[in-house]
Amino acid sequence: MFDGLPDSARDRLPDSARDRLPDSVLDRLSDSARDRLPDSARDRLPDSARDRLPDSARDRLPDSAEVVVVGGGFAGAATLSALAEAGVRDCLLIEAEDQPGAHSSGLNAGLLRQVVPDPVTGAVLRASASRIPGAHRKPVGSLLLLADGEADRALAGAAAEAAAAGLDCRVVARAEAARAVPPLAGAAFDRAIATASDAVVDVHGLLWEYLRAARDGGARVATGCRLLGVETSGGAVVAAVTSLGRVATRVLVDAAGAWANGVAGLAGLDPLPMTPFRRHLAVTPPVPFVDPGWPFVWHASAGWYFRPEVGGLLLCACDEDAAAPGAAVRDPAILEVLATKLAAGAPALAGLAVKHWWAGLRTITADGRFAIGPDPRLSGFFWVAGLGGHGVTGSAAAGRLAAAAITGAGADPAWRTALAPGRFL
Repeated sequence: MFDGLPDSARDRLPDSARDRLPDSVLDRLSDSARDRLPDSARDRLPDSARDRLPDSARDRLPDSAEVVVVGGGFAGAATLSALAEAGVRDCLLIEAEDQPGAHSSGLNAGLLRQVVPDPVTGAVLRASASRIPGAHRKPVGSLLLLADGEADRALAGAAAEAAAAGLDCRVVARAEAARAVPPLAGAAFDRAIATASDAVVDVHGLLWEYLRAARDGGARVATGCRLLGVETSGGAVVAAVTSLGRVATRVLVDAAGAWANGVAGLAGLDPLPMTPFRRHLAVTPPVPFVDPGWPFVWHASAGWYFRPEVGGLLLCACDEDAAAPGAAVRDPAILEVLATKLAAGAPALAGLAVKHWWAGLRTITADGRFAIGPDPRLSGFFWVAGLGGHGVTGSAAAGRLAAAAITGAGADPAWRTALAPGRFL
């Protein structure tokens, strides 16, 4: 009887009825529904489902933690995992939403891209990509389309540097790119950078992999836990004050994405020059000519990209509008912008219907590079922010760099300097 119920109906069942739910249904409940289960039902959850319960649904907040990480997206989860790998077990991650990855980390296109114009960011992305588990990546490759503008020449130069460093990328002729993805036959470009190891990532699988590894190492995750204040004394962090209680700590990691400057403000710090920008994604219904094995295609200078998605295409107009931290509000005008760009740059894709669409935020620093490391103004305050749309690809390296900064372990000194938050102060 219960098997035919939608989740929303099962969530509203009284405890007496939920106690009788079969195991097959318990395993399919949403995390928010499992959180509300009575103990008698939670005890019968299979390990796979019980492991997905946030700690706040099972345990009280600890009185203290060696490290408190603020933010349950890729920056925070990867840092927590890297700290556990480094042997720092007494860590707590707090996430204001009911689920980790509720904002940008769960709303992006899942593209693993390793060739970008900035040499430091490119080196970080390549090092990071090699550490993303194969179980969460589909190595479809990529085609970065080039015209003859200054930005295109810079990207071609970055590809040459990446190839010299060992990345499997090369510049291919227009005809070769069109053979790989036939709709490009009429597209406006001259040549393309082909990178075989670029991929599409299962963003939710990767995020939970980081959290699972961190928990296995002793870390705890509290969802529905909002940071209300940061206590300091003598120029150092001493506690995080949250909606679930006070946690004494000497290290607070600001991995709050679009809210990162807000977290800094709670610690009495002036903001770093970083801005959240809104970007939209759209998905078409199934399209007969789409091959699910196509690489993702990105025309940086024209400002659009696409990749196969459940029989159709995921499309982006690469819009970039400054926005306040919060749930990104969709702008219907972007659909016309997307249609215009595709009609001009990829006529074979013009006129495709849009099945559903959404928006997310990408937080970008003034120089476009990550901000990772200690804040020189307050001992114990560390930034892992400004990942600028590279959160998926750069997460593994960002987490390890942050953990190295916190523990004092070795890390590439050039990266530490180039990504240090102090460069803005």
